[in-house]
Amino acid sequence: MTTSTGTNDRSSYVSLLWIMLFDHTSLNIIFPVLTLLFFDSQSRLFPAGTLDAVRSHWYGLCIAIPPAVNFFCAPLLGILSDCYGRKNILLVASLGALIFALTAAFSVLYGSLALLFVACFIRGMFSRTNPVAQAVVGDLNLDGQTAGLKSRKIIYMGYLQTAISLGAFVGPVLGGNLAGLIAFDRLNFSLPFFVAAVFALIAFFLTLCFFRETLKERHSFSLFKITHWPSLRGLVTNRRIAAISLVLLLSQFSWSLYYQFIPPTLKILLHASAHQIGYFVGWIAVWLALSTWLGIRLLDQFLEATGILMVSLWLVFVGTLFSVLFLAYFPSETGQWLLWLTAVPVAAGDVIAFSCLCTLYSDAVQKTEQGRIMGVCFIVIAAVWTTTGLIGGQLLAMHTLLPLVVAPAGALISVIAARWVNSED
Repeated sequence: MTTSTGTNDRSSYVSLLWIMLFDHTSLNIIFPVLTLLFFDSQSRLFPAGTLDAVRSHWYGLCIAIPPAVNFFCAPLLGILSDCYGRKNILLVASLGALIFALTAAFSVLYGSLALLFVACFIRGMFSRTNPVAQAVVGDLNLDGQTAGLKSRKIIYMGYLQTAISLGAFVGPVLGGNLAGLIAFDRLNFSLPFFVAAVFALIAFFLTLCFFRETLKERHSFSLFKITHWPSLRGLVTNRRIAAISLVLLLSQFSWSLYYQFIPPTLKILLHASAHQIGYFVGWIAVWLALSTWLGIRLLDQFLEATGILMVSLWLVFVGTLFSVLFLAYFPSETGQWLLWLTAVPVAAGDVIAFSCLCTLYSDAVQKTEQGRIMGVCFIVIAAVWTTTGLIGGQLLAMHTLLPLVVAPAGALISVIAARWVNSED
């Protein structure tokens, strides 16, 4: 018999999936457009004739700012969601996404690189709902009350990534096609940002009207009371959590270099257009969604989470390695089509690995620490994406392929590090 609590849990979970879909559509609309802002000769951010090396430096800095700010703000949002509720923090985050989109739109309209960096700072501060959303999954009892059932938390983490991935598909495809669609002489590349603001507003109202609070017990926390910090320090020093974090760091090293620098590589090396970049990023997201919707369910029938993790890490390594080889030896239209094939194992491997790691994080702590542990998760992610954004921009300035050449190393080492996770079981 389904309890009212179970029904409420499922209602909250379904509304969360819709919120994340619109939130990530908003955030990802602008992803292919960022490449155009920095590398297209019609962009108002740079004078015509600006060297690609100069543009690469600024591009690397721009994509590094949000995760750098995330490093401090994403874990804080997770902690605050343990204190003030998931719903309140989701509302704040969706408002942050709205303010970011509008600020970035006006930076493009007026050709202000400084204002764009302000927008990126705002994005890093507020528009990161993932740790809170993952904490929601940790809150809920979606398996029912029957004793002896195998936990399907990894499946529900996977479905959450499916919603996020669908947003990552719709957003870039929409953004790439909107980039020069209407009144380009007046709007330049700002239209996708205004559309992103609309999606952020929808996410806000979905959270306000339909999401039911899932946090059952709230805790006090103050930034200025040192006694409130030991539990967070304890999470970081836990041996199992340290092992999981190391694998996450290494796997995200490969994924972040690939995902952030495949668009400028397509633009510079293969002269891809706005809609081509948008469709390619959308193609990656299709496999992110399919892998979390079907792939995890299939693997879960035969393997435990740590086994699934090993398979997925090998996929990332193989995909990133062959992407570099195809670009190096087929720098033409043929190479571009081959890249579509290698994107499949990269995307599938990354999102499955991430779902496994989030599940392992969640299982490593108590219900009362779900927000904090997902904060730790995103400290690692923010640190990696900041580092790869900065270093990748410098590598891109030296040679177009260098960021992608370095990418496979993280996945290969993560396979070795994953054995440490197994040993901590």
